[in-house]
Parts: sequence; structure tokens; C-alpha cells
Amino acid sequence: MVLAFALTSGNAGKYFSAVLAITISTTAVAYCAIFPSLIRLRYTHPDVPRPFRVPGGIAGAWLAGGLATAWAVFTAIMLIWPGLGSADPDASLPTGFAGQRLQFELSQIVPLVVIVALGVGFYVLGAPTRAARAGDTEVGAADVAGGLEPALPA
Repeated sequence: MVLAFALTSGNAGKYFSAVLAITISTTAVAYCAIFPSLIRLRYTHPDVPRPFRVPGGIAGAWLAGGLATAWAVFTAIMLIWPGLGSADPDASLPTGFAGQRLQFELSQIVPLVVIVALGVGFYVLGAPTRAARAGDTEVGAADVAGGLEPALPA
């Protein structure tokens, strides 16, 4: 948000447009990782009881997960680069950014890169915890299949 404020030179309309766009685009980028998890979980944990299952087995999971992922990717791209593919791409820029494509793109891409880098960094830092918990999954899997929550390691 500090970068957005600096890039908008304190203009409230531009600042609001930049912050709103980055908020919506980070949500769309998150969905790009969430929707494919349906397909992955259908392969890795097919027997875990769930409150809702997409009908159609693997084909239904691929259809629902694939369509939702494609739509989220399209949405993220169009939010980060508004007007992509149009005859006048600058006409699609948010309020206050007319003729300032680079300024708008920096207000979107830099925060997304920082957020993704932080996520990757925390994922790497969590490797020892995931490895320790992986040893507990054999006992935990039986509990989950039986409808019980697995005990967390102390």
C-alpha cells in the first residue's frame, strides 16, 4: 500500500483504484492455486470424507477444477494488465491512470511479486515442519478415514 501511495503521488482516486485492483488481483491469484487443489486432492486423498464432493469422479474434478482455474487465471491477467488485447489498452486503465500504464503496472506487479516471494519463502521455511508431520500421516490417515481428527504433534 505504501508503494501504491508513492506511485499515485497521493492522489486519492488513483490510490483507491490501485489498492482496489491489487486487492482483487491477489484474490484471483490465490484462486489460481486453490482450484487445482481439488484435482490434486482427488488423486492423493480420494477416500477422505468431505462435506461436499464434485460429482463425476476424476472427470468431474478435472472439469470443475480446470474451468475454475482457467477463469481465475484469465481474471488475474485482465486485472493486472487491463485492456490486454484491445485496440486501445490505455482506455481500460482504472480511474486516474489515463496514459500512465507503467505507473499502474508497477503498482500491481511489484506487490504481487513481493507477496508471492513471501509465500515461497514461508513454504521453504516450513519444510522441516512438513517433513516432521509426514511421519505422523500413517497414524493420522487411519484416524481421518475413521472420521476422527488426527492428533497434532506436541
